Amino acid sequence: MILDFFKANFSKDKKLYQKLYNILGFYPSNISLYKVAITHNSFRHHVAKDSRSGNNERLEFLGDAVLGMIVAEKLYLKFPYQNEGFLTEIRSRMVSRESLNVLGRKLGLDEVIEYENQKRTILSRSSMYGDALEAFIGAIYLDKGFAFTQKFIIKKILTQ
Repeated sequence: MILDFFKANFSKDKKLYQKLYNILGFYPSNISLYKVAITHNSFRHHVAKDSRSGNNERLEFLGDAVLGMIVAEKLYLKFPYQNEGFLTEIRSRMVSRESLNVLGRKLGLDEVIEYENQKRTILSRSSMYGDALEAFIGAIYLDKGFAFTQKFIIKKILTQ
């Protein structure tokens, strides 16, 4: 953690580190994961078409799975006498695209996402913020591990 603080304050990415700290509540250990997490597919096509992992779609895939599992576990423990249908319905509402978009904006992801400006109006109404939130969860998982990610989700997402 102390090393992350020094990296953040003496890096060429100092401003990004600070923005991420304000959103996430911690300094990233591996800033490159978070750079990918904030890069929408439209920006990648606009800037660097040859980049294999230049956008957040793969991290979104991973984050979706991690989020789904953590939410499922919390619901399973919170409602010990409810059936699978009930648990699935509640989980679906909690991790719906609309819910994640609202949470993504509430966390401030709209301030850091990089995307093609010409598509700004269309994309800001799409699932971009929810997708970025899932990508951030994927980045946190790869950067900090499962236990840390679980605490983050409980604190920043499930209690909102």
